[in-house]
Amino acid sequence: MGRMARLLVGPGSVVTFGKDGEVIEEGGVLIDGNVIESVGKYDDLHRALGERKEEFETLDAGGRVILPGIVNAHMHFYSTFARGMALKDAPPENFVQILERLWWRLDKALGPEDCYLSAAIPILQGLRYGITTYLDHHASPFYREGTPLGCLEEVGQAVLDTGVRACLCYEVSDRDGQTVAEVGMSENERFIEMCRTGHGGGRLSGMIGLHAQFTCEDDTLERARQLNDYLRAGCHIHCAEDVADAENARSRGFQGAVDRLREFGILGEKSILAHCIHITDAEVEMIASSGTAVVHQPTSNMNNAVGAAAIVDLAAEGILLGVGTDGMSPVVWNDFRTASWLMRHRAADPRQGWGESVALLVEGNPALASRYFEKPVGVLREGAFADVAVMDYFPPTPLSKDSLGGHLLFGLSHSTAYHVVCDGKILLESGRLKLDIDEEGLAARAREHAQELWERF
Repeated sequence: MGRMARLLVGPGSVVTFGKDGEVIEEGGVLIDGNVIESVGKYDDLHRALGERKEEFETLDAGGRVILPGIVNAHMHFYSTFARGMALKDAPPENFVQILERLWWRLDKALGPEDCYLSAAIPILQGLRYGITTYLDHHASPFYREGTPLGCLEEVGQAVLDTGVRACLCYEVSDRDGQTVAEVGMSENERFIEMCRTGHGGGRLSGMIGLHAQFTCEDDTLERARQLNDYLRAGCHIHCAEDVADAENARSRGFQGAVDRLREFGILGEKSILAHCIHITDAEVEMIASSGTAVVHQPTSNMNNAVGAAAIVDLAAEGILLGVGTDGMSPVVWNDFRTASWLMRHRAADPRQGWGESVALLVEGNPALASRYFEKPVGVLREGAFADVAVMDYFPPTPLSKDSLGGHLLFGLSHSTAYHVVCDGKILLESGRLKLDIDEEGLAARAREHAQELWERF
């Protein structure tokens, strides 16, 4: 594991992110332990150290762009083992068949070490692109002895070993029977309580995971509401990803998927709805009035041919919006770019979505992730967790607050990280991992487990 230190990162172009973010030329970030002490001009920070200069190590940015550690707001680590896997049935014709023939078979086959390896591998990949925080949605219903009990602790260990931070949940549904659903709910409760009593040292937190309303019966949604009333952790659920979810809710007498979740008290200021493609105008108002966040996964949506969310319209209603990858990759930069292109494509209007797409990454993801940790994450400001990504990018045109969107979309999002600090520890330095992990050996073990899983699949 990288060492925690007192660090002065810079000089470079500091981009702070957040709603009132700024760009500081020849800037720096001063880190004390796992917290940012101050952000400003590099020379000013260095001078202000005075007699403390000997206590601080310099992490030379060499004029590169200094960002906060990047947040992936909706991830499925366990999807790693699907890479290159052949299905045993005819190709799926719709989204429900994709679930039935791929994902619901894959998650049933996951065992203990599978869960660890399928998390550690993408996290290491993400570090090379500055990704330091994940909101992961996990499923392994038969993880050990026919239940998911203990699976989040296994995934969490991969997070701890790789130095990043994550908010984890187990996706409860009724598709594997009542016992698995009940144990899954208990697994969420157990993990949330563990994190609140110190497990993970502030780098782990938990939510109440649900798959989607169309795979959850009334009793399960009611149990989730009761647990959330007690824990106030928020629920993380797929919502209206496909038209089948909305149709299922309507068949139960609701306007749509959001309306049924509202009825059961699942919405709220700490809850996350992933996707929200097939929703009504009335449901948009339900989301906005409840303070619920929505996370957009454009690459996954295009891959599954389920449609495109009306992100510009949701933003106009003041809904907190973020961007994730839905397991397609740990690297959220691609979905950030795709979100921008898709907004304009959906509207057939080249004027649409420029500001909204940048806000997903720069404002939404940090605000959303910060709901689940004791200090702000995804921003460079005093008092925030010390998560920093120095990108290997030298701006070829002036970089300012006004030009930031163009640099993010067309430059930074295509770049790798040069240094990465998370929780005050250097995890990547000069492009090389600083972790006590045999990455090649880890990948070899993963291949063995993937082959065995494919045979069970």
